[in-house]
Amino acid sequence: MEYNNHVPVMLKEVLSFVPKRQKITYLDMTLGRAGHAENIIQLLQDGSTLIGVDRDPAALAFSQERLCPYLNVKQYFLHSTFASAIDTLKKSGIEGADFILMDIGVSSPQFDDPSRGFSYRFDAPLDMRMDPNDHITAKDIINSYDEKELCRVFRELGQCKIYYPVVKKILTEREKKPIETTFELVDIIKSALPAKELRKEGHPAKQFFLGLRYEVNGEITQLKKGIQDAIHFLNHKGRLVVISFNSEEDKIVKDAFKQISNESHVDKYAENKCTPDGYKTLTKKPLVPTEEEIKENNRAKASILRVLERN
Repeated sequence: MEYNNHVPVMLKEVLSFVPKRQKITYLDMTLGRAGHAENIIQLLQDGSTLIGVDRDPAALAFSQERLCPYLNVKQYFLHSTFASAIDTLKKSGIEGADFILMDIGVSSPQFDDPSRGFSYRFDAPLDMRMDPNDHITAKDIINSYDEKELCRVFRELGQCKIYYPVVKKILTEREKKPIETTFELVDIIKSALPAKELRKEGHPAKQFFLGLRYEVNGEITQLKKGIQDAIHFLNHKGRLVVISFNSEEDKIVKDAFKQISNESHVDKYAENKCTPDGYKTLTKKPLVPTEEEIKENNRAKASILRVLERN
């Protein structure tokens, strides 16, 4: 329970796009600990529907209990990934949603629970699975991937600029014994990187851990499929709100929105004609958190919000 605290990022901005004065179907693709959902559900008219999706069973269980007092809204919960959630909903007879939220990435509770192995701040087993029932862990990758595969993970997924010395060090150290903990990996990264890299701002292991996390959970593939499914699952006047946390994720969202809308970004308050495909962006530029929010919640600093509407 001590790791279940989560402050929803850009909450005011998200709430501003929730359809008002109507009964809607709200699909939360990243329910987490229901930080956004509990606030959104209070805006919904009686008889509205909330569908909460998450690949972390612990998050789903916590949120189901947290939201149970809101009896005026029908609630359904689905243990699933981005890539398969909407296909599952369609098979269940649900044809679309009026408001879809995707708050991409790892939640604060997952980062703050040392046993999950997501953070380089704690000494913990190398895990990084969003769903503990999945088979592959970060430890498996570090100890079994060959040189070429490890380079791909750190170069393409982690976007590490200097990665080869770290890969060579990993290969050397795992010959002595398996690399099992986050701190063991951090020590390897620090010992392999040149001094000028260690002097740079930010933790030297950050991008390496990001690449591992992406590989363990297949997040890039999941995001691309999930975004496309969500776009086509929107009802008439439905809105898709996506919060990403780095340039790579945001580019995937931006490109998907641009491709489907085939228009220049427009102001959310302006009257704009829709494209023949029936979609328009509601964010002229991506929204970012205010300085006030960043002061209150530093984890909001990297967040980027984009919104798409279906005609």
